[in-house]
Amino acid sequence: MNEIEEELFCTKYELKTLADLVLKGEAERWVKGFLHPKYEIEHIERYRFALQFVNNKNVLDIACGSGYGSFLIAEQGNALKVTGVDLDADAVRYGNFRYAHHLVNRFVDDATKYSSATPFDVIISYETVEHLSDYILFLKNINQNLAEDGTFIISTPISKKTTIKPNHNPYHEIEWSYSDFTNLLQEHFILKDTFIQNAVIEGNYPEYTLTNRIKNRLGKRITKSDPKFFEGIKAAHDLKVEELDAGYIIAVLNKK
Repeated sequence: MNEIEEELFCTKYELKTLADLVLKGEAERWVKGFLHPKYEIEHIERYRFALQFVNNKNVLDIACGSGYGSFLIAEQGNALKVTGVDLDADAVRYGNFRYAHHLVNRFVDDATKYSSATPFDVIISYETVEHLSDYILFLKNINQNLAEDGTFIISTPISKKTTIKPNHNPYHEIEWSYSDFTNLLQEHFILKDTFIQNAVIEGNYPEYTLTNRIKNRLGKRITKSDPKFFEGIKAAHDLKVEELDAGYIIAVLNKK
């Protein structure tokens, strides 16, 4: 396809993302520049966190979405090469045009089934596992694609209590407490470090109505003035992890 066709496709993709955000209050798919700055910063911070692990490495970005994260790993992380995999053909097409890079190859495939003949030194999975009903199959597949001395970096929203199909997000199959998630990971990997991003301690949240979803996306749910909220990424051992009720856990793991 020619460049004009791809530009038109990407513009339509971006407009749909914007419409979903404004009209539905939904923005599960991260498209750079089309998300509230608070949430965009969260996504970019997670990929920048991963830069310390990818120098001269063969990297897999599993469920790579619209592609900016894979681009960032290649552009700023000095990776040897980056493979992006996502189930959404439109997202892969968008990333291949908007964020093309000579070190990045993106493919349409299922995160629970994708297999590479060459194992990866680093596998990154951000905001994926909570969307999967068969998350065990996903973790086993990651293990099969990870090199013997490889590093796996995963993030997911954190909850006070592990909940199947949480009411506040219709896209999530499950959300874990800190303890339950780390215990799950240790069944399949060696847990090296855990970090917490933008955490809330025992917060209370409104119902997942259209109005509140829009307010949430505008960044009004949690404010800097809330004494139980902190920004950024910090080591989990600095917090009382059993009290964490929102935010994200980032785990760094090695193969067993």
